[in-house]
Amino acid sequence: MKKSVFKKKKHIPLSLVPKVRKRHVLPIFKDHETAWKLFAEGALRNKVFHDDVMNRGKKCLACNRCFNHEDAAVSSRIEKHHQCYLRLCIGQILPEDSEDIYRLVKNGEFPHVPDCRQCKTENPEYYEGCIKKIFPVHSQCHEDIHEVERHLFIKLSEKLRDAFRIVTSKVINFHEN
Repeated sequence: MKKSVFKKKKHIPLSLVPKVRKRHVLPIFKDHETAWKLFAEGALRNKVFHDDVMNRGKKCLACNRCFNHEDAAVSSRIEKHHQCYLRLCIGQILPEDSEDIYRLVKNGEFPHVPDCRQCKTENPEYYEGCIKKIFPVHSQCHEDIHEVERHLFIKLSEKLRDAFRIVTSKVINFHEN
């Protein structure tokens, strides 16, 4: 039996749900697209960044269960979840043959990877700010987080639409009187 979004919402901390959706952030940073994509997509392919995110804790913040090891409650693929996309990368781009590239680019992905190792050394506070926006979570929990995100944004759009209808009906009634 599949849980409803309402039951999942009780278990997913709202702090893990992005307040601004990824697709809404790019227009905000349109004049800094490369720097934004280096953080939002490229950093996830950097080995130093990947390892630091994956070592943030032994438990999934969404379900509070251990990750894959002898005490694990579930065995699952672990994914990196952006809690926030509002960040620009200030690092340099790695050469394609760098040993710091965690995995090769897949079709359609942003092709560049930032030099997180250099940033971690030269700008440790800024680097920590990037790390703080991404969490390791179980694959299923990652899906659950984004299901809650979809649900919340649908509810928000319905609220805005209803508020707009109320205001426009008042304006129309005002002009008719």
